[in-house]
Amino acid sequence: MQSIIFIFLMLFLGGCASTKLTIPEYIPVFVEAKPSKFLQIPYPIVLLHGLGQKASVWDKHAIKFYEKDLGLKHAGILKPSKKGIYLDQKGASSTMDFFTVQFSNPTDSVEGWTKELEQCIAFVREKTGAEKVILIGYSMGGLTGRHYLTKHVKDHHVQRLITIGSPHQGSAFAKVYNWKTAVNKSLQDGKESFLKPIVEQASELIRKAEDDVPFDSPAVRDLRRAQDGGWFIEKSGNREHPLDVEYISVIGDVDIMKELSVLNKSGAKELFRRIMGLLGMGVESLFEGGDGVVSASSQTINELPWFRSQPGRQRISQTIKLSSVHEEHLKNSSEIQKLSLEDQPEFKGAEFFRNPDSDQLLLILEYTDYLPKDGCSVNIEFKQNGKSFTEQISPKDIALVSTSSGLVKRCAIEIPKSIEISSAFESSIIIKNAFGRQCTAVKSWRGL
Repeated sequence: MQSIIFIFLMLFLGGCASTKLTIPEYIPVFVEAKPSKFLQIPYPIVLLHGLGQKASVWDKHAIKFYEKDLGLKHAGILKPSKKGIYLDQKGASSTMDFFTVQFSNPTDSVEGWTKELEQCIAFVREKTGAEKVILIGYSMGGLTGRHYLTKHVKDHHVQRLITIGSPHQGSAFAKVYNWKTAVNKSLQDGKESFLKPIVEQASELIRKAEDDVPFDSPAVRDLRRAQDGGWFIEKSGNREHPLDVEYISVIGDVDIMKELSVLNKSGAKELFRRIMGLLGMGVESLFEGGDGVVSASSQTINELPWFRSQPGRQRISQTIKLSSVHEEHLKNSSEIQKLSLEDQPEFKGAEFFRNPDSDQLLLILEYTDYLPKDGCSVNIEFKQNGKSFTEQISPKDIALVSTSSGLVKRCAIEIPKSIEISSAFESSIIIKNAFGRQCTAVKSWRGL
């Protein structure tokens, strides 16, 4: 009798051991992808300076914010030319989160800058492996970024364009191009000799006012408003723009009465710009706001003729206002640079896989966010039979990897041992970034 009981127990225990759950082979095996060697963010940032400037215009504020506040790495200065492109690297790090551009001629035409920007974007994509970039352009740099998009409607490789105080419809100040060319023509013609002393005096006054930007340079020519003979501005505003780009206009709109009441320089500059506008437009220009150099409407992308022709087009563009004069916009750099990365995280997908090493069930999660991985928290709540278990994903377990749809953040989560994988359960996913933006998703398991 005892031997029969012993045999029965052995068969019973052996049967229990043989029913240990294993992950079925139809569940795909997880193959870990290599993380990006060059990026902490999915879209590298390219910073474009303005008229008469150098790449160093970004040094004091933008670079400081990106490096110290966000932990991003400055790849260096891109220096394009007819011979090719050169990267003046900053530091020994291989990480390339953002680049500053120094155009070869600071007063060249918008078209000239655009050709060099084409070189820069191709270079950044090749070096980082990114599919798209984020462009941030100050003043004429922003106009160049937008013109680039109109030339590459189907192959632009740009996720977001941010323009800061950019004269999309020209600047009243650029009318000085007409004045200088007219004075030069009078001097060359040599006619009306009795007016020659006056013309020469006018020429000398213009020369003294020019500073580093010649008034008859290709850049100033291109920045003229349509009503001042600006053929480039007129054509640019009517060209087709890609609809799959996020457009952000950062505009300066000075409160002229408030500024003048305290004798502020920004108010005086804005008043002068309005008077300049009055010379070419009419009385209404006196009541139009701006930043002292460019009117508010000219700085606003969705005020362009192509965007206004169909209301739906205006919805892809947003506008942010600053109360600063044109030259001081970059002092608001922390707010502007936040715009380059601030967005809601986007859930890309989640799927269950088998861990070949431990025969455990894994939940693989993919999402995109403009911030580095430690600027985003990932929490997953597993629910089964009225009970819940929460897992917080460590940033070290999140990797930026390349997929067929571009660079995404990926994390692999082992299903808690307290969850019975033989039965159904639900995974509630919450992804929240440092700016307070979040997205949610649910992934269900049906059981075995």
